[in-house]
Amino acid sequence: MSAQPQPGPGAEARAVAAAAFGSSLVGTVPYFAIGLYQAGMDVAVVLFWRYWIALAVLIPLAWWTSPGLRTEWMTAGRGLFLNGITLGLAQTYTYFRAVQTVPSSVVVTVFFVYPMITLAFDRYLYALQIRWQSVVAVALIFVGALLAGWPSFGLGDADPIGLLCVIATPVIFSIYIAIAYRYTRQASPFAGASAIYLGLGCGYGLVVALFGMKAIPALGNVPSLLAIGLVGGAIQIASFAYALPRLSAGRYSIIVSLELVTVVLIGVLLLGEQLTPVQFAGIGLVAIGIIADRLVRAKR
Repeated sequence: MSAQPQPGPGAEARAVAAAAFGSSLVGTVPYFAIGLYQAGMDVAVVLFWRYWIALAVLIPLAWWTSPGLRTEWMTAGRGLFLNGITLGLAQTYTYFRAVQTVPSSVVVTVFFVYPMITLAFDRYLYALQIRWQSVVAVALIFVGALLAGWPSFGLGDADPIGLLCVIATPVIFSIYIAIAYRYTRQASPFAGASAIYLGLGCGYGLVVALFGMKAIPALGNVPSLLAIGLVGGAIQIASFAYALPRLSAGRYSIIVSLELVTVVLIGVLLLGEQLTPVQFAGIGLVAIGIIADRLVRAKR
């Protein structure tokens, strides 16, 4: 049995809305995570709780909405689980390892090469037609990310391993999305989302167990963990599993670049960060790239 998304009027519009909504919510994760890091929680522990709190909601929803959970696991769930526990885990590790020694402005800028890579995967792995406006959009997004981090752009105390992780992160993430695109087309959204987070949750469970990290959060940290797990976790991965198969890896990547806009706006509005005109221009280019791509597609 296959649970492939069915085309119909407004299907793409709903997928675009879901992708945009999910990416906006995941942009809130750094805001809630800052306090947890300051309280002494390790990154791996925060991510461990993010995935398992989300699974507490996703698994019952998958059980309720799936046309056949066992069959979905056999056809798509195992692939999504393995993708999460390997490439998903590797991508988050390389990203956080990179920011330990490489300025985050460099890490974020290089990371936003991934929409270009996913467009190439669409073309050469899935034989999808790539339109000119998508190429322009990913170029604007990359330049926008570059300008957003320009004032603090530099290598700082970067080490060779950190630089290698910077380069590896967008490549691994692009492969992760391309593989997820294949399998989410064969799964219902909540079942696919549960399989992905089950892989990531088990992966970080092993990391926490192997390194002996303290996984019991203080009572004051629970609200932030719930926000990360539910708002920036369950809703985001459900929107990913719904939108990705109805768009494509490349088109999804363009839309979810909105996450960068959300992160910056939260930094300005809630954390009191100050942006230069160049940084504002960069965020504007990201938004223009996303909006222009959708307007041209809508006109077609």
